[in-house]
Amino acid sequence: MKKIAVMLLFALSLLAIDWSDRSTKELIAALQNAKGSNAAVILHELKKREPLMSPAEKKAYEEALRKRGHAR
Repeated sequence: MKKIAVMLLFALSLLAIDWSDRSTKELIAALQNAKGSNAAVILHELKKREPLMSPAEKKAYEEALRKRGHAR
């Protein structure tokens, strides 16, 4: 049973997405379609990048937030 749990955890770790290597433009596009925990991870990554965003990226980010129902 323990081996099954370890193999399951290993398989799930392979499915995890590392959003930090994506461009800001890709993250904003992914945010518009993300659900559940992926959306939370993407939002966290975008919040870290917000101070470095260009005006166009910031506008697209704020628009994506509004579409998701997050007030700005």
